[in-house]
Amino acid sequence: MTRHKAIAKSGLPVASIHVGGTADTGPARSGNLTFMVGGVEDEFAAAKELLECMGSDVMYCGAVGTGKSAKIYNNMLLAISMIGTTEAMNLGITSGLDPKLLAKILNMSSGQCWSSDTYNPVPGVMDGVPSSNNYQGGFGTTLMTKDLGLAQDSATSTKTPILLGNLAHQIYRMIYAKGYSKKDFSSVFQYLWEEETF
Repeated sequence: MTRHKAIAKSGLPVASIHVGGTADTGPARSGNLTFMVGGVEDEFAAAKELLECMGSDVMYCGAVGTGKSAKIYNNMLLAISMIGTTEAMNLGITSGLDPKLLAKILNMSSGQCWSSDTYNPVPGVMDGVPSSNNYQGGFGTTLMTKDLGLAQDSATSTKTPILLGNLAHQIYRMIYAKGYSKKDFSSVFQYLWEEETF
């Protein structure tokens, strides 16, 4: 019997609550975290009132476990966009573009995403992000690799293709194994810049 079922059997309310916005410590400090909640909808209001003290977005996702699924799928998309931002920045820099100029162009064009405008993986492009602190802090490569594995498990059990999600999982497993496990997940840029050559 799962913990959720055991607690529900006791008559206590049950909810699974998962937090988004933790890659960057700013939302936690400012009380702007995102909470994804799974559980009985009638009991959600009480949880929402409490969670709104810490977060700006409290989302009811459905049954117990759906909040976890939403967080995992969000992180899969985040990993994919971080790899895409990394590749675009790496290609631009090696082609002679100034990284700050390229980031500015991306962020005013259709390539703009959270990985490029809020959490850029290139050292020196932005202050206050892990890439400008030797990839320390933030959301670890270990955690991203775990979440991508969970997304892969979900895709397998539902027979849903996740071609880019699967590739992102392979890339993060590789950089984890190459010694980046304690660094922020944006260190995928450092890995490509320093270790991958053709």
